This record gives sequence, structure tokens and C-alpha cells, in this order.
Amino acid sequence: MKHINIKSLINPLVTFGSALLLSASVLANEVIIEDPASVVVIVNRDSNDISFMDIETNEIVGSVFLGNNVNPHMAMMSTDGRWVVTGGTRANKAYIIDVATLTLKKEIPVGFAPEHLAFSPDGRYYYQGNPDGDSVSVIDMVSLSVIKTIHGFAEPLNITFTPDGSKAYVANYGSHWVGVIDVSRHELLKKIHVGNAPAIASLDPERYLGGIKGVSNVSISNDGRYLYAADGDLGIVSVIDAREDKVIKKIPVGADPWRAFISHDGRYAVSANNGDETISFIDTRTNKVVATLESGPDMIGINFAAGKAFVISSTTGFLYVYDMKRLKAAGRIKIGNNLQIETATTDTADEKLYLASSSDNSVYIVDARTEEAQRIADVGLYPWGTHILDSRDNYCH
Repeated sequence: MKHINIKSLINPLVTFGSALLLSASVLANEVIIEDPASVVVIVNRDSNDISFMDIETNEIVGSVFLGNNVNPHMAMMSTDGRWVVTGGTRANKAYIIDVATLTLKKEIPVGFAPEHLAFSPDGRYYYQGNPDGDSVSVIDMVSLSVIKTIHGFAEPLNITFTPDGSKAYVANYGSHWVGVIDVSRHELLKKIHVGNAPAIASLDPERYLGGIKGVSNVSISNDGRYLYAADGDLGIVSVIDAREDKVIKKIPVGADPWRAFISHDGRYAVSANNGDETISFIDTRTNKVVATLESGPDMIGINFAAGKAFVISSTTGFLYVYDMKRLKAAGRIKIGNNLQIETATTDTADEKLYLASSSDNSVYIVDARTEEAQRIADVGLYPWGTHILDSRDNYCH
């Protein structure tokens, strides 16, 4: 069943005196999306728009232009599918799109260089991280306005809510701690230090502290009990008890871990270690590394589907594939030559990956079982990421 209705409206000819005036657009399309789960949301950084692709037909059914020099970074759909939100990194604004009609509902000034974001589980609040301003903007989705700006962070990137929505954890890439926000008051309650900077840093701060690679994301276990925070400089994944908000274990992994990705069954937290081009499998029952495997350079994402893990090596144009049952390498998928591939989302059936490829303005649909890739060209300029409602692999880099 097709869930997208496209209605064409013919603008009438307008007469004024003896002159016949033709409206600026003779033919316009009004797109109505009945089922928000039927589309893939595509973030196009350089064309400054958000495109929507029909999952059934793989056709772009519409796009929403945000304005000049916006550079959207990440998009997310609200839990009820009513809204899509994105932060414009160069515009210092948040943008709210009505999904049903694909219209830009509102532009909201926020902090400096907004990038990563998250909805509270009930969809009431949209938290927008502003890394250059070291702040998080709290947007109320009823009034569609900023109701508070929370300060005190250090280059905040990804934001993770607990399943009950009572707390939000903010990863600070410019430091080695995780911020805990009380959602009822929208206040920074606590800083959880995941580890200490090397002692040598105090001897030469400009060298060792000038370009910190701290925590980019806090990944939460399926039951909401534990959080896994990878720290790039420290080469560890710290396990945080969400009930007590304290680190209960520091797990050494490879060099420069970007983040840990939770497998769909919750069995493993998989750390992508860009410093030594390995991935570490952490058993979430024992919180121990049970396998370390070779991978590729510049890993920015891991997707799970069909019993496999797909690791995105952005600069090589390859997906590295791993068998999640045996924890063994299972080959590579060559997406193309001289490509810069970005992040991907997985469909809700765990059958297909929708991979953004910025260098050729495409999205590649990868069949997780056959490992064949289909190119969908001309989705927008410099597609940066994708999103599907209720996917378990919605993330950004």
C-alpha cells in the first residue's frame, strides 16, 4: 500500500484590468505524507534542504529548503512522526518541518553551530546541542520555542535520554565527562568523569589539551540500566550505572575509540577504534572485551541487520561486515570508487541500510542479506545522513 499522496494544484490565471498576469508558479505540487514511517529522511548539507524518499518506490517525493548557508547537520523525526527537526550549523538556528505537508513550520534561533540533537521519549522536548557555544537549547514542541538554554558543557555532541525521559546524558567531546540533565527542570545536575587525562598533559597543556578527543556519544543499554561512553584520548569505554550516575567500570579498547554502538539484541557494545583501525566487542553481561577485530580507517558508524554488523569506513568507500554470532570478519562491501560515504540508517525490518554518500550526491540502499547495493542518485547536494522513524540505527557523526 502506498502511503504518499501527491496532489497537483494548478494556480489560476489572474486578470488585472486588461492585463493578463500569470502567477509565478503555474504548476505546484503539494505533497501529503499519510504514514511518516514510509519515508527516509535525508539531510543534504550543501543544498541546505531535507529530502524525503519513499521507501517503497525509492523516489524522492519532496524536499524542504531551509534557506541559504544553513548547512543542516542531523535530522530526527518526533516519536509521533509529526515533525522533523534539524540544526543549521552555519545559521545558528533550529528548523521544524511539518512531515505531513513537507512545509517549514518554524525557524528558531539557538546557540552557536548547532549539530546533534534528540527528542525526549514523549516527544515534548527537543534538545539541540550547540558545540561551539558549549550549550544545549531546550525547545518545547507545544509552543515551538526555546524555553531554556543550559550552559556549562564542553563541546556537547550527542544527547541520550533515559527510556522514562527523566534524565538526559550529554557527551562532551571537548572534555572527559558526561553531563546529566534533570529533564523536569532542564538543569545540569552532575558531571560524570569517565577518566583522567594522562599525567603528561599537565606538563605541556598546549600540546596535549589543545585538541581534546573526549566523549562523542553515550550509548544506552536496551533496558536503560547502563551507559557506554567511549573516550577518544583515553582509549577506554566507561560503563555508567544510570541509577547512581557513576562509573562502575573502565574498559580498555583500541586507540581513539569514536563511540560504542549497541547491537539490536543488546548483547554487545561495539567500539569503533580509529586510532588502530580495530573494533572491540564488549559483552554487556560481563562488561568485558570478548573480541577485537581488524577493520578500516575513518570509521564513523556501525549498523546492525540480518545478524551482521556493518562498519562504515568513510574515506575508503567500503562497508566492513562482521558475523555477530561468531564475532568474526565476514568480508567487505565496495560501495564505489573515490567515494566519501557518511552515516546510515537501518529499516525497521533490519533488512536494508540507507547509506548517505556525500561525494556523489547519492543514497545507497544495501541489502543486508545479499550485500548488494543499489544507488539512488541526485537526492540533494552532499547528503550527510539519513533517518527512518523507529529505526534502531538512527545516529550522526
